[in-house]
Amino acid sequence: MRENKARARRSWGLYATMAGLYAFLAVFLIWPIFYVFHQSVWINGRFDLSFFRLMLLDESLRQSIGNSFKIAVLVTFFTTLISLPFAVALARLRFRGKSLLQGLLLVPLIMPPFVGAIGLRTILSRSGSLNTLMVDVLKIWSQPMDWFEYGLVGVVLLEILHLYPIMLLNLTAAIANIDPAMEEAASNLGAGRWRRFWSVTFPLMRPGYFAGSVIVFIWAFTDLGTPLMFDYRRVVPVQIFDRVKDVNTNPMGYAIVVFVVILTAVIFGLSRWVMGGRHEGMMSRGHTSSAERAARGW
Repeated sequence: MRENKARARRSWGLYATMAGLYAFLAVFLIWPIFYVFHQSVWINGRFDLSFFRLMLLDESLRQSIGNSFKIAVLVTFFTTLISLPFAVALARLRFRGKSLLQGLLLVPLIMPPFVGAIGLRTILSRSGSLNTLMVDVLKIWSQPMDWFEYGLVGVVLLEILHLYPIMLLNLTAAIANIDPAMEEAASNLGAGRWRRFWSVTFPLMRPGYFAGSVIVFIWAFTDLGTPLMFDYRRVVPVQIFDRVKDVNTNPMGYAIVVFVVILTAVIFGLSRWVMGGRHEGMMSRGHTSSAERAARGW
């Protein structure tokens, strides 16, 4: 009897918790998405897709979409270049100061973006330390360079600085979960370092890399704060921000939001579809020996 009552209380507690979670998602996720979709297609009391057509015909919006894609691709590419060597070192090597290096590499993840913006402006502005060094001290340049003349450079650099830890965490976890016996088998068969990486290591770490790439790409594409800090307004998030501020009279902002939501959903779905049919070998370790080796000179 007591067991039945205890089981009933647990069941009611579970139902109440699930109901609360569903209510939270309905209020703060489903309803806002529904509201945005409704506002973008229901104009003056009738169904109307004209704002989507106008969005595609607007030259400034097309340019903003292209700029956002350019930023997202550049940020994803350079975060990969930065993160991959560090991920291999952290997952495969033992050396002094490894924990300190790992902690320092993750600092941008918790650092407010405006701190990085201030630092970049201090270094790369027309009167910054880099121009002072090159023009006044080393006499390499005849005149200072304005790195932020178009704003794109500053946006890309700051987003790389802010987002590479996400890629680093995904790559480090993916490499650490690879069974080292598979790499050892490739070495025993005569595969060199680079062939072993591209033929064995990279295919096995590809799910983790795709996960990190999708997060970084979507984040860079939809980031609002960084372009605003560099006054670079020709990107999709700023165009949405400028239009949605006047929510009662301009449905164009909602149409752009719907476009971005659909685009990110398509990118996420494609990444899942691409990786869904791939099952490359073993991801779990087949033994308890460590895959780490001592770094030379350390």
